[in-house]
Amino acid sequence: MPTSREKHARGDASSPRGWRRRVVETLVVIAVIVAMDVICSFALEQYGSLSSVMWSEYRAAAGEGIDTVVVGSSTSQRAFDPQVLDAALGTSTFSMATPAQPLDDSYTAAEQAIRDHHVRRVILGVDYESLSFDNWAGSHVAFARAKMDGEPLPQAVADYWRLLVSPSFVRRADSLCALFPWGYNHVKLDPGSVAANVRERLSGDGTLEAAKVVNGGWTYYGRGYGNYDNVIDYSLARKETSVAIHGTSDFKEACLNQVADIARLCRESGVQLVVVVTPRPAFNVLVYGEKYSEQMSRLQRVVEQGGGTFVDANLLRSEAYSPLDADFGDGEHLNRTGATRFSQAFASVLQALDAGQDIGALSYSYDRWDQYLSSIKHLSAIVSRLDVGDDGTATVTAQAYTGTDVQVEYRFLLVGEDGGTTVLQDWSSADSCDVPQGSRGQVMVCARQVGSTADYERYCLQGLAR
Repeated sequence: MPTSREKHARGDASSPRGWRRRVVETLVVIAVIVAMDVICSFALEQYGSLSSVMWSEYRAAAGEGIDTVVVGSSTSQRAFDPQVLDAALGTSTFSMATPAQPLDDSYTAAEQAIRDHHVRRVILGVDYESLSFDNWAGSHVAFARAKMDGEPLPQAVADYWRLLVSPSFVRRADSLCALFPWGYNHVKLDPGSVAANVRERLSGDGTLEAAKVVNGGWTYYGRGYGNYDNVIDYSLARKETSVAIHGTSDFKEACLNQVADIARLCRESGVQLVVVVTPRPAFNVLVYGEKYSEQMSRLQRVVEQGGGTFVDANLLRSEAYSPLDADFGDGEHLNRTGATRFSQAFASVLQALDAGQDIGALSYSYDRWDQYLSSIKHLSAIVSRLDVGDDGTATVTAQAYTGTDVQVEYRFLLVGEDGGTTVLQDWSSADSCDVPQGSRGQVMVCARQVGSTADYERYCLQGLAR
């Protein structure tokens, strides 16, 4: 058997010297990992996230009066202009909404505002996707890290610990991004982008100035609110539908419970809660079919049972609110002009609510879904699909998103690779068209209401399989 001297000489793990060596080696490895994590986070983690902007601006407004806060995801952040609301209502509103904000973070934001400012109203903006799919862990971490940046160390540590053990977060594989934030929220992985990110960090510019650089086209207007000026291209509606982007699912009980938690927080704090389903183009409501009314009615019950007020902006009658085509930046978000118009209209809804009026009369109801469908008098969008038979026959079929009382006619044009067009099928009620074999290019599907003399009201392009 080896002697004690021999064990010490070999650094045997059972010897005191070997044990100490293993501990030192482990600590060195951990230190190297931590150092690499810090370096990678500094170089790769995007500087100037919109969550960072919100929290830094919120802290800067610590000495100001805030009586209303807006919480929710990007659809909420881009729907409510606080200054427009305040001009109409005489309130002091701040938007704490951030991109992809999970509902439990909406709770955190509302709780913070109630504690700091004793707000009297919380506006929670939601959309179908807020309730139907799992939160993106990256947004959860970005929100928490931005909140921690301006906190005293004990509070920051407490917040980070709460993040790590959160039941809605810790069991998920992507919760590892809490330890390696640069892995989910990184800049483009090329030398130029990394160098630009490092320069922004070292420049001394605040997160707001960095955010303007990082989020091209985004403008900050104050009180936590920023937006874009782009306008949706309705010919791309097939790619813009939320179903195409996210799929379609029933609302998750966990999400509904989180809304109930927010309602309970507001009720127990003596704060008015208004839950608003934010506006979107009609095609992005119609794409869900009756599932939209079925699932949204579940949300409405949760909100009203919790003592809150529920408003679906998509179901508001035209005398209360009627968006224009150009109000939308994409299939889910209002642009700046659209947010201004909606905020003006919604301020009137809040005035009616404050006056004790029944604002339910301003909207169509889910249990009379047919009335909402017949209220859509315009052609919102047209999409198409390509079907190829076993014999190679190709058929393009169109689907129009419009109200039940609108009659639509279609025209199909072959757009060749040289840009020239050939009429495949002239205006008629037929919503499908066979394409001659061997055709190359795209089929342009035009649609308009029967009786219209316009070249088209909506169109889309359908690529042909080679």
